[in-house]
Amino acid sequence: MKKIYLIASITLLLLNGCAGGTTDPRKGGLFSYDPDAYEKRLSDRERQLSAVESDTAAQKRKSTHLKKNLSSEKNKMH
Repeated sequence: MKKIYLIASITLLLLNGCAGGTTDPRKGGLFSYDPDAYEKRLSDRERQLSAVESDTAAQKRKSTHLKKNLSSEKNKMH
């Protein structure tokens, strides 16, 4: 009988450790899935991606402009 209590206690401790205290499944446990938190994380990441893509596009435009200016300056020298 003591063996059953020991196994049950260990199982409860392990499952309690899997529950986690966070809604991030990478940091939480087995039972930490929260659809609302998932949607919020997804929205945050999409917003970050959009910001990075906008910055990338701006940097490409700047690079193109600088290359044109450099080419123009080289043509003036010759």
